[in-house]
Amino acid sequence: MPPEQQLIPEHELDASWGAYVSPSGNLFTFEEVRDQPHNHVWTVVESGNDSDGNWYAQPGFHVVNKLGYVMTRKPWTDATPDAVYFLDDLED
Repeated sequence: MPPEQQLIPEHELDASWGAYVSPSGNLFTFEEVRDQPHNHVWTVVESGNDSDGNWYAQPGFHVVNKLGYVMTRKPWTDATPDAVYFLDDLED
């Protein structure tokens, strides 16, 4: 993951980028997004760090620690940073 200050906050991913999941409320599967414009697909991943329960959305298709996919109404560019998709703040 990039340094935290370079991440898009979860609320900004929703509000500014128009993030959405499948109609069932679940993350999309690869089969559901593979034919969509690639710059509207984000891969939701776990950090891979047991002490960090956060999920992150990375622009494009990724394999490592993949949980599923979200789509955005606004396309990402090569300069778009990763986003916090789920902040594990259950202890706070």
